[in-house]
Amino acid sequence: MTAPDPSTVGPGHTGPSDGTGPAATPMVVEPPTHDRLDRLWADPPGLRGQLTGVQNDKIGKRLLLTGFFFLILGGSVDSVVMRLQLAVPNNDLIGPELYNELFTNHGSVTMFLVILPIFEGFAILLLPLVLGTREMPFPRLGAFSYWTFLLGGLLYYSATLFQLVPNAGWFAYTPLSGPDFSPDLALDFWVLGLGVAEVGAIAAGFEIIIGVLKMRAPGMTLARMPLFAWSVLVMAFMILFAFTPLIIGSLLLELDRGFGTQFFDPTQGGSSLLWQHLFWIFGHPEVYIQFVPATGVVSMILPVFTRQRIVGYQWLVAALVGIGFLSFGLWAHHMFAVGLPPMVLGFFAAASMAIAIPAGIQIFAWLATIWAGRALWRTPMLFVLGFLVIFVLGGITGVMVAAPPFDLQAHDSHFIVGHLHYVLIGGVAFPIFAGVYYWFPKFTGRMLSERLGRWNFWLLFIGVNITFFPMHIVGLMGMPRRIYTYDESTGWGPYNLISTGGVLVVVSGIAVFVWNVVRSARRGDPAGANPWGADTLEWAVPSPPSEHGWSVLPIVTSRHPLWDQDDLHSGDARLERFVQAIGRWPLRWRAAVVVGTADGRPQEVFRVADPSIWPLCTALGVVTIFVAELAKLRWGLAVGGVIVVGSAIAWNWPSPADMTEAEEAAFEREHGVAVNAGGSVVVATWGMGLAILFVSIAFASLLLSYFYLRLENPQWPPPGVTGPGLGGPALAALAALTAAVSVRVALHRVRTGHRAGVLAALATGALATGAAVAGQAAALLGSGISGTAHAYGSIFSTLSGFLLVVMTAAFTMVLLVLVWAARGLYDARRYAPVANVARFHTAMVAIWLIGFGTLYLGPVLT
Repeated sequence: MTAPDPSTVGPGHTGPSDGTGPAATPMVVEPPTHDRLDRLWADPPGLRGQLTGVQNDKIGKRLLLTGFFFLILGGSVDSVVMRLQLAVPNNDLIGPELYNELFTNHGSVTMFLVILPIFEGFAILLLPLVLGTREMPFPRLGAFSYWTFLLGGLLYYSATLFQLVPNAGWFAYTPLSGPDFSPDLALDFWVLGLGVAEVGAIAAGFEIIIGVLKMRAPGMTLARMPLFAWSVLVMAFMILFAFTPLIIGSLLLELDRGFGTQFFDPTQGGSSLLWQHLFWIFGHPEVYIQFVPATGVVSMILPVFTRQRIVGYQWLVAALVGIGFLSFGLWAHHMFAVGLPPMVLGFFAAASMAIAIPAGIQIFAWLATIWAGRALWRTPMLFVLGFLVIFVLGGITGVMVAAPPFDLQAHDSHFIVGHLHYVLIGGVAFPIFAGVYYWFPKFTGRMLSERLGRWNFWLLFIGVNITFFPMHIVGLMGMPRRIYTYDESTGWGPYNLISTGGVLVVVSGIAVFVWNVVRSARRGDPAGANPWGADTLEWAVPSPPSEHGWSVLPIVTSRHPLWDQDDLHSGDARLERFVQAIGRWPLRWRAAVVVGTADGRPQEVFRVADPSIWPLCTALGVVTIFVAELAKLRWGLAVGGVIVVGSAIAWNWPSPADMTEAEEAAFEREHGVAVNAGGSVVVATWGMGLAILFVSIAFASLLLSYFYLRLENPQWPPPGVTGPGLGGPALAALAALTAAVSVRVALHRVRTGHRAGVLAALATGALATGAAVAGQAAALLGSGISGTAHAYGSIFSTLSGFLLVVMTAAFTMVLLVLVWAARGLYDARRYAPVANVARFHTAMVAIWLIGFGTLYLGPVLT
């Protein structure tokens, strides 16, 4: 089946046919159980539902709306005031201190509280429909991610109430952000408020990774997966690898500020460049974290509005993965001016240029798709065109600043400001607007105004170029960035006045967009299920969709199922029987399907978590910890920790499976797919795997800090400091090994159906883990090494404390599993928690051995 004539696209036209006109979207026939499923999946009504709701559409919309709210605050208001100040020479509209606060807030809010939450909102909102499943794998984790994002943003903005607005730039370079030059609490609001939001970003990343890889429609192999899903998958992995080092860097900075450690004080063995390395390991990938999902939006829209299958699907997937890897090899691109060795400069310059190759592949694939099809210039397509033009211009200047000689001249100039905004607005903001215009009908049932949409596009497109193109010129003329005024003799005035006028045009475009959304949500033209004649699964369900999305799961046999399949529920006979059965059963709990990562074959039917207040309570516990540190109420750290641990335990406390093992076994015999009404074994395994990966990345970031400081100091430990003893740590290592083996024995026995001895093995594991915790605590407290006198003691104490936290987490896990095992909750079918605790204990031992070698053996052997 080919794509239809583009002239037929619009409300009332629903899909492709033989190229001569619209054909009906494949019908989704709802079973008699549809209404019952809808009630089952609905969140509670009223305030209770607002606080306990876990539905992906609710969480996704909240992330989108909150992100746009922060965009108005930090992205629009701040930028207008700054541009008004720079409009003319020697202006005194605002002073230098307020200007510093404005540009710090503008960059911080845009990078942390706007773009990424919006794309995570798109992902959580869209993925279940796009992938043909009912829900994300961890609905409560999605709710937790939103609450931490919201509370972190509010904590950051509460600095304004105390007149303690951060003013050291969105990058918070040391020593400016350290205790000597920023002694008040302004930078603590920056570190701690945004730190809470970073926790939420990582939590959402977990949700997205497992959702894409394990929760798809039957038959949707990796090769049939929409490019939007590929893009958010790469984004989520990048979040995990980028945000974790930032959290570690923020921890070290707050330890310097609040506890007197010496990580960034060169006079005491620290290094101010250590912060830059940790920050830019996050900072440069962050640009691509924002760009990658934007390309996924573009790749979804282009085929629909050109009526042409995307050209180079495999190349586009490879480009996404390539960008994800390469983006972590060029963080020092931002450090060309700090005095790095020439060989290092050459490596990072080459990497900075090399990343243009996968980006170029994407551009040519999109242009080839437009060339091969017949474009329909509706509003989503206009924003895609604007993206292509502005991003290519920004990419060209990006290659320019990848050359160290040029970067040394342009680094602190307005040329960089222009380049960054061309990349972020062209490469990110325009696809966001395109995505809103494209998917708004699906979730509201109404079309956005096409007339207002065109005004929105042209005002933004013209305004962006008027604003930021002159910045390249004035930057090459020598205008530094981060200055609040300038003299008339510089000749920069006309260019700044033009840029200020452009900002006002951009703001008017945003105002048109807001009005369009508000007006169309109430009075827009009704949208059918598929008003664009699109090709992907989300357009097969009603607009707006039901609470559970799919009653009968689709069977996917194509990358373009709505263009190629006449019936979404036909295919392999066994799959047909399976999806029809899931539409009728079970009706007592929220059932979702796990599929094979590569082949898309159903693996498991499992119970998805119900609404709960505990994600909100856990988020409140997290923010309590950060607020306590902000107020220097150290007892509050313990209170927040108790709230977090208690809420997390209540969140994960097992509830009785509303199904007997006989019922599960009967379904398995008939359909060949495992059923776990007590929770997914597969999803739990992936969740623990990602948790271990997160802990490992955090540990690696601390090791990087350790060895960086080691190389910065000619003598390690410093003179007068005796290295730690080996006795206590060796005993702790032996106890940790014993614990890991004991838990493995318990797992083997419960998995094979031999319940005898399980409690004894778990009890032994708990005692051994407790002994390891005690041994590590004694080794840390008895080392006699000050954490505040020298950078050696600072990193020794922090790394040792990290090992202690990992061991304490393992101890808490094994105690809980022991309690649950004593209640008889585990058998040969339901043992996922025991398996996860065994995995975490194995990781604990590996981390401990590496830490032992680094902290205790290393100083002795060198």
